[in-house]
Amino acid sequence: MEFKNYFDSTEAQLAMFIKMAKSDGEINQAEMIFLQLLAHRLKISGADFKNILKNCDNYEYIPPVNQKERFITLYVLIQMMKVDLSMKNEEIAFCLEISNRLYIDENKMIDILELSKKQEKKVVGYEEIEKILLSVS
Repeated sequence: MEFKNYFDSTEAQLAMFIKMAKSDGEINQAEMIFLQLLAHRLKISGADFKNILKNCDNYEYIPPVNQKERFITLYVLIQMMKVDLSMKNEEIAFCLEISNRLYIDENKMIDILELSKKQEKKVVGYEEIEKILLSVS
């Protein structure tokens, strides 16, 4: 793996999602399946996936400048948090940390988390999240 892959790359992006899955102390089966699907979508090989899974703390995710890409990253992060049908305090704290790095207004992020809690057993749609993000405070 090249040095550049540790920063601002699909590998670093996957590592961030792995950190989310690990934030509550374990990766359950639903989270692992979701991570493997993400790796496949990001065109990351099985061997690289195993390496990233093992060494996710070595990667530093640099958020995209593009607003749409930041919103999509946040959307996938919310889905990663909810894939096991629960929202643990550690996962919520991780979401808040990453949303801050994505330049998402904290009050809007709190609104998104509240919506996610209300729809605990359902997927929160991208349009619902985007509506909150684009609303005027």
